[in-house]
Amino acid sequence: GINAEYGDFLHSCKFVSLVIVFGAPTEERLSLLSMASLQVVGVGLDRTGTRSLQIALEELGFGQGYDMLRASHHPEQHHLFQKLFEGNEDVLKELLHGCLSSLSYPGCMFYEKFMEWNPDAKFILTVRDNADVWVKSAQETIYSANKKQPWLAWKIKRSIFSYMMAPYVYWVMKIMIKVHGVDPNDPKTNLAQMYKDWNIRIIETVPAEK
Repeated sequence: GINAEYGDFLHSCKFVSLVIVFGAPTEERLSLLSMASLQVVGVGLDRTGTRSLQIALEELGFGQGYDMLRASHHPEQHHLFQKLFEGNEDVLKELLHGCLSSLSYPGCMFYEKFMEWNPDAKFILTVRDNADVWVKSAQETIYSANKKQPWLAWKIKRSIFSYMMAPYVYWVMKIMIKVHGVDPNDPKTNLAQMYKDWNIRIIETVPAEK
């Protein structure tokens, strides 16, 4: 149940900060950003308790945050992800319009833009106990192609995945590779290092008070 999920979340995740602040957006903020309602940005990678965080935020009254699941429910917006990959970050305003929170991909990759657009937003970094724990979870789920395996088996799996992938997921994956600098589904990629580098980047670039 939800209580069990909360327990697992609290056990496996740590916070840089969790400060929930509601504030009426000023005219200046509204003119700058049509999504000024964004209050909380989850900057932890997938498989760090982001779903449990989503449930907690919903319980606190933030409604459904923006994540890949919400993106899948809005096919009329899927064409925007190619524009996002091509560098048009303004489409984020349309994708997240009215959302009070954003969690994991794709939003976490644009956290610096969110800091610029909404200075009052708060950022939550969820992590696992250590990098190896996260890698094991990721390889069993979202990055299964990262596991070391015969080249032909990997190629077949990758081809099937690419064929079945929704177009918007393809562009999110392209953005992910651009942001991380590596392909998380490539067996040559050191996922543990990617995870560590991301967490260090967040800690070094998000002010402690946020």
